[in-house]
Amino acid sequence: MTPASLFPSLPSWLLRIALVLLLGAGPALADTPVPRYFRELASLTADFRQTVYDPKGQPAQVSSGQVWMQKPGRFRWDYREPTRQIIVADGSRLWIYDEGLEQVTVRKLDAALGATPLALLSGAAPIDEAFKVGAARNRDGLSWTELTPKAEASDFRLLRVGFQGDRLAAIELEDAFGGRTRLVFEHLQRNAAIDAERFRFVPPKGVDVIGDVE
Repeated sequence: MTPASLFPSLPSWLLRIALVLLLGAGPALADTPVPRYFRELASLTADFRQTVYDPKGQPAQVSSGQVWMQKPGRFRWDYREPTRQIIVADGSRLWIYDEGLEQVTVRKLDAALGATPLALLSGAAPIDEAFKVGAARNRDGLSWTELTPKAEASDFRLLRVGFQGDRLAAIELEDAFGGRTRLVFEHLQRNAAIDAERFRFVPPKGVDVIGDVE
């Protein structure tokens, strides 16, 4: 069973996390630590460990892989354990490859974002335009800042961004149904060069391709 089939909103919340990572900061928040970090962030690569918790706080699934992100609007999530899945945004399209199902789903990125403007994902809009930024609080050895979406029709309740010193260490998302997903980052490299081919996806031969195919 893939992460997407177990947790149907996976592409949606991944887009929201990517949104936060690729946003800038408005003048009012530009000199505060979290918005400043994302304003100065041009690219990111890291290994990640993802834990999905049910509404009772019990782990429902643990998976791991590697992520690459680059402004404007490009990212790649490679899930390697327990099953292989690749999610790529090339700036205009979102590709989801499920190796077990031998299937690729492709959508236009602006349609996949739903009510979230593509301009936000591109990094052109400030973080405080989309979120209310709370005060930092310490928990589990990290300094956590809560980001609450300003849009009423949001599919998640809040995001928490955890820092260890000046290093991005973790991100948590709470959905509207009480579920929680935590991503812990290791070997994170900030603003390192990333080959453009990393964000180019070509469906493997023999797989089914469905969705917005031209």
